[in-house]
Amino acid sequence: MSDPTADYFHNLGEHGRYPLLRATSGTIRFDLGSDGHAEHWRVTIDKGHIEVSRGSEHADCVVHVAKTLFDGMVTGQVNTMAAVLRGQIDVEGELHLIVMLQRLFPGRPPQPAPTTRRHRK
Repeated sequence: MSDPTADYFHNLGEHGRYPLLRATSGTIRFDLGSDGHAEHWRVTIDKGHIEVSRGSEHADCVVHVAKTLFDGMVTGQVNTMAAVLRGQIDVEGELHLIVMLQRLFPGRPPQPAPTTRRHRK
C-alpha cells in the first residue's frame, strides 16, 4: 500500500529546485502524529533548492499535524491554510515558510461535473 506522505517527500527531494521558492530560505520540520508516536520529516529550502531528510533537529518552522490530515494535504484533499485556521495544524516559528511550501502541494483533484436532469413539460 502506498504512503502519500512518504511519496510526497521523496518526490519533493528528488526534484531539487523549485523556481516558485527562489526567494525563500529556511527549514521546516513536520512532526506527523499517528497512534501515539510521531514521524519527523525535515525540509531545507535554500533559495528554491530543496533537500528532504528524516529527523527531529531544530527547524525555523515546526508543523505538528496528524499523519492522516497531512496525507490529505499532499493529495489535494485538504487545504493547508484552512486546516491551520481550524486549529487542526499547530505551527511554531516562521509561518511564512509553510505558506511558501504550500505552493508545492497539489491542488484539489478535479470533481466530476454535476449531472443535470431535464424537466419534462
